[in-house]
Amino acid sequence: MNENRYARQLALPEVGSAGQAKLSAARVLIVGAGGLGVPALSYLVGAGIGHLRLVDDDTIALHNLHRQVLFNEAEQGQYKVAVAARKMAVLNSQVVVEPISERVVSSNIEQLIDGCDCVVDAADNFTTTYLLSDACQQLHKPLISASAAGVKGYMGVFCHGAPSYRALFPSPPDDGLSCARDGVLGPVVAVLGALQAQAAIKLLLTESNPSPSPSLATLINIDLWNNHFSSIDFSSAPEPEVAAAIAVLKADEIVPGDTLIDVREAAELHSPPLRRALHIPLANIAGRLGEISREQRVVLCCTSGRRAASAAQILASQHYPSLAILSLG
Repeated sequence: MNENRYARQLALPEVGSAGQAKLSAARVLIVGAGGLGVPALSYLVGAGIGHLRLVDDDTIALHNLHRQVLFNEAEQGQYKVAVAARKMAVLNSQVVVEPISERVVSSNIEQLIDGCDCVVDAADNFTTTYLLSDACQQLHKPLISASAAGVKGYMGVFCHGAPSYRALFPSPPDDGLSCARDGVLGPVVAVLGALQAQAAIKLLLTESNPSPSPSLATLINIDLWNNHFSSIDFSSAPEPEVAAAIAVLKADEIVPGDTLIDVREAAELHSPPLRRALHIPLANIAGRLGEISREQRVVLCCTSGRRAASAAQILASQHYPSLAILSLG
């Protein structure tokens, strides 16, 4: 350990040599290498976290650059995780950044979490967040989740000593804000990503405490346009009863016997990526159950997975035996 590099951290009573050794030995999973993931990754690498597993299947695009300032114009089309890992190696050669250019789905999530001390959810995607929360709850791993849109956002620590994300948000909002639709300011995601890094560092330094911190179950809300910060304590949020898990799939996990339902609105169907999918917008699902077979697995798809998840809940309430979600990205 290079003590000169970390001198300003070592001077903190909360860190010291013992704390820095904990950080050096830690392993963290970061899901998402975008607006939230870039600052979270950068500050965790700077702090000397020993091993960071970075997962994202997206490539760099011009519209990313106003908020994903680790990347540049010449890198368009390259995988974010590969570029980020290369640049982090220059920032801190003592840290290992393991780039994985995959989408997080039900079939790989436990393997991705395996061996990690905590999980940073920087995907800003409801489908991925619920999947991570359910897995972290089962595996007893802390989940540090954030979301941003417009000029607002929130960050909280869930599971492993705190209620799960699903306890605080039992279902995703149908009309939730979207960065693609509603926009987002770069400094908003930068602040939230930095808060995620801070939360991870605190968790790693205090993990040996016999009882969870009383401030663990706190959701921090920010509104940077109005300079407003607030927090809520969700430590008493009850865990909901969850029915059989609804799988999250990759496109190549679709099998010929699946019934595909595209729940996007007609205006979004510029070039449907899945052939043989039945188009039933979310608002019409409940009234068109007669068209949806109960004999095969039903795979519901939309752009982000949020409406697909809502449609899956409707079908689950009608006792459809096998359901799955596909996010078209």
